[in-house]
Amino acid sequence: MTTTFMINSICDHSTKITASLNGRVIDVTIESSCGKIMEYALLIKKLAIKEIARDIINNPIYIKASESRLEPNCLVPCGVAFCTWAEAGLVSKNLLSRMPAQCIVFKKE
Repeated sequence: MTTTFMINSICDHSTKITASLNGRVIDVTIESSCGKIMEYALLIKKLAIKEIARDIINNPIYIKASESRLEPNCLVPCGVAFCTWAEAGLVSKNLLSRMPAQCIVFKKE
């Protein structure tokens, strides 16, 4: 079985993230209209479950995003984290079905 997330970014790029559990390793496939994301995708094709559960500073999802020089406001690494966690069973797909979108909302004061 696989898990798929879609990211529509403020920079007008769209990204599809797919994760497939293969034993204790998660295969990650990313399709994006952003060249920087496609370079990042090459660095995170396979992630061990024990790696994705690490805190942010030690997590390869975010380390490789930094090495790829992704902007701090890029939503794709967070999407990769959600997708891999869901595929590994670390976050409930039932919960995700009830709340299918995570949003960052700008509030003009």
